[in-house]
Amino acid sequence: MGPPSLRPIHKWIVFCCLFVICVVFLPQQRTNDAPSPKFKALLPVTTTLDDSEDPNDSFPYSSIRVQDATALPLYFVESSQCKIPYVDPFGADTVAVYKRMVYEPCSNDTALVTPIYDVGRQRYVLHINETLATRLLQSREIEYNCYYQEIKRSPSDGYDSVDRKYFSQDYVVPLHVEALILGCHRIDNTSHILQSDAYTLVQFKAPQPGLSLEPSKRKPSLLMFGIDSLSRINLRRTMPKVYKFLTGRGWYELQGYNKIGDNTFPNLMAILAGYSPESAKEQVCDWKTNGCLDETPFIWKYFKNASYLTAYAEDESGINTFNYVKPGFNEQPTDYYLRPLQKAAESDLDTWKCADCSMRYCIGRRETSSYAYDLCKEFARRYVVEQPIWGLFWSNSFSHDDYRMPSKMEDYVLQYMLDLKSDGVLEQSIVIFLSDHGSRYGEIMYFESGFLESRLPSMFIYLPPWFRAQYPEYARALELNQHRLTSNYDLHNTLKHIIELGSPDGHPLPKSYDCPKCHSVFYPMDEQRTCEDAGIPEHYCTCVPYKRLSGDWPRRIAPRVIERINEYLSGRNLSSICANLSLSYIHETEIRVALDQNFHDLQSTSDTAVYRTMFKVKQNSADFRATVVFNNITEAVDVNVTSISRLDSYENDATCIADKTDKLYCICLSNLKE
Repeated sequence: MGPPSLRPIHKWIVFCCLFVICVVFLPQQRTNDAPSPKFKALLPVTTTLDDSEDPNDSFPYSSIRVQDATALPLYFVESSQCKIPYVDPFGADTVAVYKRMVYEPCSNDTALVTPIYDVGRQRYVLHINETLATRLLQSREIEYNCYYQEIKRSPSDGYDSVDRKYFSQDYVVPLHVEALILGCHRIDNTSHILQSDAYTLVQFKAPQPGLSLEPSKRKPSLLMFGIDSLSRINLRRTMPKVYKFLTGRGWYELQGYNKIGDNTFPNLMAILAGYSPESAKEQVCDWKTNGCLDETPFIWKYFKNASYLTAYAEDESGINTFNYVKPGFNEQPTDYYLRPLQKAAESDLDTWKCADCSMRYCIGRRETSSYAYDLCKEFARRYVVEQPIWGLFWSNSFSHDDYRMPSKMEDYVLQYMLDLKSDGVLEQSIVIFLSDHGSRYGEIMYFESGFLESRLPSMFIYLPPWFRAQYPEYARALELNQHRLTSNYDLHNTLKHIIELGSPDGHPLPKSYDCPKCHSVFYPMDEQRTCEDAGIPEHYCTCVPYKRLSGDWPRRIAPRVIERINEYLSGRNLSSICANLSLSYIHETEIRVALDQNFHDLQSTSDTAVYRTMFKVKQNSADFRATVVFNNITEAVDVNVTSISRLDSYENDATCIADKTDKLYCICLSNLKE
């Protein structure tokens, strides 16, 4: 006979004991065995799309579904020299605070006057919507006049406007007019404006003599579509539809693309000129002085020399890359250039900020970024079949200050990409969808993935069918390089490579000055590549893990870094206007762990090691992150002060100085808060 059955009360006691054991000991065991989240991959992205859908079709947000997490990668890049962990855009810390934003149209009004390009005459005509004018006037009896003001570029890289010129229906615009402000008013009241608008005109320019359009000798056109401060992680989080489009056939994501500098200027300088700002100042000229940027060997000069038509557009003129605390250009840099019109529109048209906006959301009837993106569409439509073109079209306005804002603009950006497809641009041209860096300040910097968010910008390259067919080896190399370490300097060399493809003499162009080992992404990257090989400074390198430290001894590092910042300010003769910084508290300190080390064994570290420290100072509660070499014996710290990252907005802290780098570290005495 078997043992007697347990009474119900005994069963309940046994069950409770087992439950307590599971709750108390098993999570602890998992915690003790697991590597640091900074080293292992975080949970994968959960916003993916059905493979059956056409990646270049418009689709509703509801079509996004959750995919099994085990099907996704652990790393963006994984080699013996570089491990960049894949980050879940919807990790627990993100989900706790992230909310999608809702798109707000600037206006539901149609255009009262529209510049229409007459292909036969190769001229613009101004067409008035007379029905709309009657509706706006609420009468057929009241008369009105329409006018335009030509916008000209001024030598100061600004604009000059010409007196109003009145016109009648289907007026043919003179060829010299490249930008204009349009308006209509009551004939008896010039201040009663029915509607005003602003346009850049892509006036016809004939191909250069001798330009060959034979398929075997064709020069690849190239359009660069840029969104400031958009990491590849945040793209997946805020614009899943755009991300899906960018994973369609012919697109390649450089998942190991790592920025080389803190903000927009160094990263775009590396892409467009092949120099770091420091090297450009030493080797070319001081870009802070008037006229230097005109002398700098920017990529558009090489494209223009190769018979390309060129364009450069950037919204939010106040923070344009080459104008914010810089002198800008004396000569117009490209054939088509948005800045004069953008400044005129910002000044002459009504502007509006949404409730969550820090920058102008609307200028006139349209979104601020639409002036740059519309120029991209018009430029491509005009020339993509007729002659080779290059253009950079960049927006700051909706992405620069808030990592959530791109979610508001998801369908808006997607529509521009779909328009490029429907206009046949993707049949003809290489397209690069890129960013300069991820978010650099705000709450996202305090996420566990904050270090990676700021250093891993979006980078997608599209190759048209004819290019893939004519250069299959380049397509194969690009596919291989999707999971290898790349940088801005590689992209610069790729732009030069594209120019060389259509060059009849075949002479190689000078490659990126600051990265001798960098090369075009159309050639395979070394699998064992390091950040040093790619020209990426240690402070921005995401290849090697760091482990968070506990205890008191790591707290010695941050005060030494603050001393160095104060010494920097003193050396810049700023101590009389900038506050002397002092430590408030330390968020965290981490130690760099070599990939061949045991991640859990800190006994093998030498007296000198590389550390990352994130700390807050008392003055205006400013936050910083620094990468330093620290000697545990002598307490000597080796740090490049100008590489130290500011993690919160400094716009209102540094109004007493103009230098953009100094602004990061200066808390003006006049701006000190109680």
